[in-house]
Parts: sequence; structure tokens; C-alpha cells
Amino acid sequence: MSFRLKSAIKILWQKMFYLVDNDLPVIRTTLGDYVNTIEIQKRLDYVVLYNPNIARIEYQSTVNGTMENVQEQHDKNGLESRLFRNFNRRDHIQGLKILQILNRNIYGPLFHKMGKGYGTFRSIDPDSRQITYEVKNCDECLDLPDIDLKACFYFSGLLAGIFSALFDQSMGTYESTCGTSGEPTCNYEIGNMRSISFRDNQDEYLNLSISDEKLHEVETALSEKIMKSLKAETPAEPIVGINSHIIGYQLRILNNLEQNPEIFSETYRKAGVKFSNRLVDILKSFYQVDGEELLTDALPKYYKKQLLANIDIVEKFQDGFMITISEAVDCAGVKNLDVKPCAFMRGEIEGIANIATGKHIRCDIHSCKYDTGEQFCQLELSYIEEEKDIPDWLQEIEEQ
Repeated sequence: MSFRLKSAIKILWQKMFYLVDNDLPVIRTTLGDYVNTIEIQKRLDYVVLYNPNIARIEYQSTVNGTMENVQEQHDKNGLESRLFRNFNRRDHIQGLKILQILNRNIYGPLFHKMGKGYGTFRSIDPDSRQITYEVKNCDECLDLPDIDLKACFYFSGLLAGIFSALFDQSMGTYESTCGTSGEPTCNYEIGNMRSISFRDNQDEYLNLSISDEKLHEVETALSEKIMKSLKAETPAEPIVGINSHIIGYQLRILNNLEQNPEIFSETYRKAGVKFSNRLVDILKSFYQVDGEELLTDALPKYYKKQLLANIDIVEKFQDGFMITISEAVDCAGVKNLDVKPCAFMRGEIEGIANIATGKHIRCDIHSCKYDTGEQFCQLELSYIEEEKDIPDWLQEIEEQ
């Protein structure tokens, strides 16, 4: 992990903990600190389902990032692992009481502020130290269909990182029930990684596999939810299950990027391109436009309505388009990075542009607030000349 990226993750964690007890300045003057949960599911959860190999990496990167930064918060509050000696004494009642106090004062408010749902500890086995944490309105799967999967890998990584810090040893998490398996709540099993049976259960959980048919179901469900969201009024106050805090969203992106920026960026971009086919249908239906107006008129309205970004202008040139953006959800309030986390947005816009113009277009970052410190980000859409197959005999003539 680069020093800049590691520092950015640390700063986001500090802001998140500060947010539990205090108000922070608005990160995006116009669009505010929250983003539509459906958009988070499209931009993050869909990527994992699009490429299931990411599931295991996302989980582990979240464990590592969470453990380090949560440990600092524990030290700051004088919360030491010796406080959990009751677990060793097999006093499950006292152990559960301690966890409930922690949840009430630290983790419950933290998850609530992040927009990740309402969580509570349900049980604890003092012999194995296995704990069950139940979450209602989990933002990773709330709007996804029943596809017989367990897919909340980011929340699992958060819990594993927190308990690794609490117990000062390697702890893991897997889901026993999930919204994507048709259950009303997500139940996370937290246990000691020295347990072979626990590791087997976790390994099965992280070995995600999804068929094309199930991915199609996810795309359909998200499309329907996005259309419903566009028709509805955005709530004045953030509501868990509807909006998620931008800091939690950015933490998840940066956790993934620190593993391998090139691979993750390309995966996010390809997923954005793929989902753009669905999004074009939504834009056509809701805004009653077609052709280049999908890019110049509908896209800016959609991004603002969904709290994704302010697209200030889409300029058309002879060789393509230039899109000027302020307050983008991917980079608002984050500084001094050496990676660019807007890969899904690039893919989504590139896909829309290809369909809107009927031409082959590539989307590149023309300027980035990370690199320049300017007020705006700009994406450049350039036409790509199609290479034509030239017969060998014609090539021979041209070479004369």
C-alpha cells in the first residue's frame, strides 16, 4: 500500500469515528454527505458479483484496514483486550453484556452513521468465542434479489477487523444468513481463525460463484429500484436503508484499490460499461430522450438526482466530448492520492457514450482533483478509429 493511500484511509476512519459524536462540514456543498444506497449497490456490490474473484480480496483488505484503524480508536478510548477476560472464564452472560455495551456506544452508532443498517449481538459461545451479530437493513444486500447467495463481504470484513483488534488475535467472519438468500436479516458469525471448522465455513463463504442468469436477475432488480428511486422524492434527512454516508463508500473503494489498483480499476471500469446497457434504457424511459441527448442532457440530471456528482457541462468537440464534474462521490473530500477511484464512473459514462453516439468511444481522465488540486475533474471522451481489415494484396500496392 502506498503511503498516500494508507494516509487517506486513516483520515477517512478518523472522520468516521468523529462523525459518531460530532457533526462534520458538508463534503459536497450541493449534494451533501450521503449517496443513494441503490447506487452504492450498483457501483460496489454489482462489481463483486460481476467478478466473484474480488469477494475474497475485498474481505481481506477490509479486515486489514479496519483492524489497524479500529485498534487506534480502542487505544484512544482505553479499551484494552484484557477487558475481555470474561470470555476466557466462560461467562457468556457477562461477555454478551460487554459486547452489547460496546455496540450501543461505538459500533452500532458507527454502522448507523455509515448507513449500513441496524446491528445487534445475538449470541456468544464462550468456549469457541464464536459470536453472532445480526443486521437489519444491511445496505449491501437490501435491494438485491433472492439469488441464493451470501454476499455482504465488506460488512464481514469490518466485523472481522474489529474483533481481531478487540481480542488481539486473528478473528474471522462469515454470513450464516443473508438478504440475498431470502432472509429478512443478515447474521454474521464471528470466530477464531484457529478453529479448522470455522475456517472451512469461512472459506466456503468467500468462494463466491454466480451464474449469468443470477447476474441478470441482479441487473434487473437494480434497474427497477433505480427507476423507482428516480420517481421518488429524495428524503430530506438521511434514512438508514435509503442513504449511505459517502465516507463509508470511499473507504470501501480505497480498501480494494490498495490491493492492486490496476486490476481493480479495470474490473470496476468493465462492470460500469456492462451496466451502462441497463442504465441507457432507464435514461431513455425516464427522461424521454435518445441519441446524444442521453449523454448531454439525461446523464447530468441522473447523476445529480442520484447524489452521484454535479456534471457542470458536457461539451461536444469534433473529436469527442469533454465532461466537467464537481462534487463527485468517488473523490469528494479526499486529497493527495496516487490512485484514481472513479473507474466505475468512467466505464458507465464510456458505455453510455458508445450507445448514445453509435460510435466507438474511449473515456480517459483529462484532469483530476487529486493530481492538480483544481476545483473540477474532467473526463475526455474520444472517438476511436476502427481498424479495417486490408487484404494483403492491397497492402502490397500501398507499400509501393
